Amino acid sequence: MSASKIILYNAVVCPYAQRAKIALQEVKASYETVDIDLANKPSWYGEVNPELKVPALKLNGKAIAESLVLIELVNDLYPEAKLLPADPLKRAEGRFAIEFYSSKIIPNLYAILKNPDQKESIVQELNVAYQRFEELLLEQSADGPYFYGDKFSLVDIAIAPFAGRFNALFEVAFKKGYQPTTVQASPRLTSYLDALVNRPSFKESYLGDQAFIDLMARRFNFPVVNH
Repeated sequence: MSASKIILYNAVVCPYAQRAKIALQEVKASYETVDIDLANKPSWYGEVNPELKVPALKLNGKAIAESLVLIELVNDLYPEAKLLPADPLKRAEGRFAIEFYSSKIIPNLYAILKNPDQKESIVQELNVAYQRFEELLLEQSADGPYFYGDKFSLVDIAIAPFAGRFNALFEVAFKKGYQPTTVQASPRLTSYLDALVNRPSFKESYLGDQAFIDLMARRFNFPVVNH
């Protein structure tokens, strides 16, 4: 792409902001990062994003927000990175997978935190959703390791921040090494989640399991588990 000034308004604790960070790293963009303290947001940030949420991205002085919008923007700015396949149907299937994971799986991350006494029933719902997601993965590639196969994509960028946080959450809510039964019984899904959390762009932009656990313990008032 032609030279453009990109500023990312980020918070390392936020999985949605991590989506944008991963996307920018994957395309090897040159950008500036401005860290926003979500507990004490600066008054000027409302001029960047009136919703006061992260991430936001400023491109040549124009601010845009919402994580899925931003990663699509990065894909459009850097088409040579090929974060989505050329086939329109494949692109649509990828976007469907993002929507499915976002609506059927991600909400359960926070449901377990907010309602720990209901965690068993929530995990039952997760098992059903994970089973369907395993099917979506197999429809694209039997071997993976990523959604479309060996090519890391926008789908993986959208899901990776939550895959990492779920691993930490399960250890807090259940026990070390815990995974829902569907994940244990689904080799394609297991290898997919492992590939996401081992991707360098994820590791470099993730706050770390212990920091995430400590943050959630303070926010939702559950006992801290030290790794």
